[in-house]
Amino acid sequence: MLVTASKIKLVRQVASDLMRHEGFREYAYPDPLSEMRKKFKQFESKWGYVSALTLVPKGTDMSTGGPWTVGVGFTNGVTPETRMTRIQAERRLEEEVVELDLVLSSKLSWYKTASDVTKSVLLNMAFNLGVAGLLKFKNTLAYIEQKNFTQAANNMLQSLWAKQVQGRATELAERLRTQDIPKEYEATLQ
Repeated sequence: MLVTASKIKLVRQVASDLMRHEGFREYAYPDPLSEMRKKFKQFESKWGYVSALTLVPKGTDMSTGGPWTVGVGFTNGVTPETRMTRIQAERRLEEEVVELDLVLSSKLSWYKTASDVTKSVLLNMAFNLGVAGLLKFKNTLAYIEQKNFTQAANNMLQSLWAKQVQGRATELAERLRTQDIPKEYEATLQ
């Protein structure tokens, strides 16, 4: 596969956005809707910043915290013992963005010719929702394919996803609508 400067820039842009939107946590933390998270509310500010194994009493059923998350929203293969450095998270994030880019290219016939700004929005959403979740945005995707970015952005903002992620959805919808990445969010190639 030929890796172009444009592809590198896109991957770095999406990774930078995801680091900002998802945040980084070195230690595995329990799912926000899990029984464990509800039971140990006093640890809310510490989850992911110290090992969960040191927070909860010995003998706690750690399976009640699943799915566990680490790094930049990674859940695959994560256990309560998982720990990930920032560098490991950045590398894995870039690998996952490249993989998502390939998957979206195969799932959406028009994706390859979309602008990098549009791709950055779709990749961000696919990382957050999963590809299957993104593909449920049928009307929004149809508007994007038609390059009716205003209507696509409006649809995005009317979704349950937008209510859940709030500022992230607003930022991505505006990016899609204007086809521009604000300077303060622009990733560099270094």
